[in-house]
Amino acid sequence: MNAFTLHPTLAEDCHLLGSWRDIRLLLHRDAHVCWIILVPETEATEWHELSADLRERLSEASSAISSMLKAELACDKVNIAAIGNLVPQFHFHVIGRRRSDPYWPGVVWGRVAPGCVYEEGEVEGLRDGTLAVLARLAGE
Repeated sequence: MNAFTLHPTLAEDCHLLGSWRDIRLLLHRDAHVCWIILVPETEATEWHELSADLRERLSEASSAISSMLKAELACDKVNIAAIGNLVPQFHFHVIGRRRSDPYWPGVVWGRVAPGCVYEEGEVEGLRDGTLAVLARLAGE
């Protein structure tokens, strides 16, 4: 059994979409943007500390999710980042942006505008879509 524990801030701020190849898939609760967070199940806190295999899986997953955000959800831009100043657990952001979102063209960090949350059906749809994209990537 894996002893991995998700950082409390990530657990509070996000919906769990599932797991893929030892990477937790989260959806940020702010529905103004489609903000998916990938959290590898590791104690490493920096990109260079991750195994080469894990870095490759994160790169593949973020690329596949980025393509999904552009093609299937019609996002104008996809931002990716690994910052981790407030949450030390390594996590990788893949954020679908639209020119119409309230944060455009600025950053999304720390700017949660109230009032736009996902309905359960929307979370399920994003869960299904994300897992399907990653399953195709893995040839599952």
